[in-house]
Amino acid sequence: MCSASTHVLVLGFFEHPYAYMMPHSRTPADVHAAFDELRHDEASVLSDASGALACTGAKIETRLLGPALGNREIAAAIARVAQAWRADLIVVGAAPAHGIFAALATKVSVALSRYTHCAILIVPAHAGEACSHSPQRILFGIDGSDASLNALRVGMWLAPPYAELLALYIEDRGVDLADVQQFLLEPACRVSRSAKALRRAMALLSKPGKNVRIETRVSHTRLMEDVAQAIVRESRQWGADLIVTGARDRHGMFAWIDGHENERLARAVDRPLLVVHAHGDARTRP
Repeated sequence: MCSASTHVLVLGFFEHPYAYMMPHSRTPADVHAAFDELRHDEASVLSDASGALACTGAKIETRLLGPALGNREIAAAIARVAQAWRADLIVVGAAPAHGIFAALATKVSVALSRYTHCAILIVPAHAGEACSHSPQRILFGIDGSDASLNALRVGMWLAPPYAELLALYIEDRGVDLADVQQFLLEPACRVSRSAKALRRAMALLSKPGKNVRIETRVSHTRLMEDVAQAIVRESRQWGADLIVTGARDRHGMFAWIDGHENERLARAVDRPLLVVHAHGDARTRP
């Protein structure tokens, strides 16, 4: 994604020694020594990252921020820097989590969506083959909202010539209280939401100037699946190199009950995931 016209800021963080030192070992000397060691290690990582990006010809800037206490503090700091630096895209990694930790862990990649409206590219540690080349097969999660269509517009900038694009609509067989809210507000508007959403998506995907192959698909959640898990399943079966989804704010009771669909997707995904906020800047370029 980097080229000679790209400006890259590589941020480094390290956890405050208090995050892992036992109370009896938190003497001033021990804390100072741990602080210096962590800072030195992170500076070395920043140097390696800068060297890895040098071959792209991009303008590279590095910055060491820290120490930080926990993922939420790191995520908030990244968001502040991204806003001040006017970033078009934030790129973060995601470590795998399993079982109860997948449900409860607050990774930086997940927490970021709460602190910034910037587009976020999440790259899982086990993404493997999908990260070895530019995205040739891009899956767009479509739900008919303006947020998902805005994500589609941004994701199209990443589609190279002759790419294969899939607009995927997931029909949730469970009860989504956000749908109940929408039904109460617009009870007459119940015609085939999937068909309407995919029509709007096709209108954007079929714009002239892009030599791409386009597919549309309607899928359903299976027993014990939510929408995020259904997207992951479909992305594996279709062999997607990149998943693109939109993010929208929900408020009040619906935010509390539904949470953020992209948080569950970020925890389960095994390939790069681009999350574009409804109010984010659509200037993202490859």
